[in-house]
Amino acid sequence: MSSTITVPAPAAIELPRLQTHHYPSDEERSHPSSPHEEPPEGAVVFTPPNVSSVKWQLLSMNFSIFLGGINDAATGALVPYLQPAYSVGLLFIAVVYLVNFLGWSIAALTNVHLTARLGTGGVMLLGGTLQLLAHALQFWKPPFALFVFTYLLAGLGIAYQDAQANSFVGGVHDAHRWLGVLHAVYGAGALVSPLIATKIASSTPHWNHFYLVAFGIALLNVALIATAFWGGIGKPPAGARDRATSDLKKTVSNRTVILISLFFFLYVGTEVTAGGIPPPTPPGPPLLTTSGWVVEFLIRERGGHASSVGYVASGFWGGLTLGRLLLADITFRLGERRMVFVYLVLSLAVQLTFWLVPNLLANAVMISLLGFFIGPFFPTGISVATKLLPKELHVPAIGFMSTTGQAGSAAFPFLTGAVAAKVGVGVLQPVLVALLAAQALLWAAVPRVSRRTV
Repeated sequence: MSSTITVPAPAAIELPRLQTHHYPSDEERSHPSSPHEEPPEGAVVFTPPNVSSVKWQLLSMNFSIFLGGINDAATGALVPYLQPAYSVGLLFIAVVYLVNFLGWSIAALTNVHLTARLGTGGVMLLGGTLQLLAHALQFWKPPFALFVFTYLLAGLGIAYQDAQANSFVGGVHDAHRWLGVLHAVYGAGALVSPLIATKIASSTPHWNHFYLVAFGIALLNVALIATAFWGGIGKPPAGARDRATSDLKKTVSNRTVILISLFFFLYVGTEVTAGGIPPPTPPGPPLLTTSGWVVEFLIRERGGHASSVGYVASGFWGGLTLGRLLLADITFRLGERRMVFVYLVLSLAVQLTFWLVPNLLANAVMISLLGFFIGPFFPTGISVATKLLPKELHVPAIGFMSTTGQAGSAAFPFLTGAVAAKVGVGVLQPVLVALLAAQALLWAAVPRVSRRTV
């Protein structure tokens, strides 16, 4: 009699515990389900926090991303001053970009392990401190080798902050809207940075004093991070350290991560090629400016003057910033997957008009519209990824995807320059059309998002 009473007890205790950490796979998430369908028994349901409860963290992260835009956009504007200051050619300047990308790559592989030990706030503070150190070394014009090394520090710092910010903001209530804001402030930083850098470098003999401005902003950034995350620094999620390695392995082999990473690789390549923050060109016939390929195209192919068309690149970044702000809600309400295709079609139409209509004013308007329509791509990709992936993969996945995008920012402007040096800057137009078409193919392969998030 006693055995028939005690035998069921272990099963009654063990079964719920075995189901506690079930997460649906990409395939389970990729099929639409009823919005009223209940989550599976034993599933862990993540409830996004209200913005009001994390407003200081959001403010801090937006400021960090704004500083990232300032850092990324400044180098291209300062290249004409770096070369004579250090008596180096374009090949040596290109090393700056490669070292910066190396910093991003290291961050992609270490982000998940640092988060498992320091928590979100701790990694944000580490990233902000590394960036502060980079600008502290840059503003006194150190020897060239040390100046190059500062870009490793800056790349690491920005990448750590970028992954944490995107992961955190992707998990709040109405994430689509706040991701749009987050990436819009990056665009704002990229918009104002070349203007500030050019003003300082052209009106004073001390081009390096731009980094004193960046240092002051970075100091405020560290203070904001420390204040916003003070209670959570050094407090990682429960169990994060034990699964850090396995989470990284899952990330780099996940189909969704690979597809969105490739999409970002092409998208950021398009953004930087069109937007005017290219790395230096390879050896070949000298080009007229370092403002970007669009400016080069308008000067060489449209007969524009550098003094007037130099502002066209700013129009692109202004359009991109507005697109991320104004299209966030429209994209979410009409369907993120659907609207990216709509924006790609509009972008192709705009780009073809730019290519085929030889008019400076029309071209300036078209490049601003191109920035406007492609602006939502990165925040929308992050939003979709956070819905398709389990919560514990958000930080490593976003770090990996962002690094892949950074690779595109280095690869495509350089490749465009390599071809342009041989056949002319007119190659910009077919390159941009091909990049947009390839993005459409990759986006079509990304799994569909379930209406129910678990």
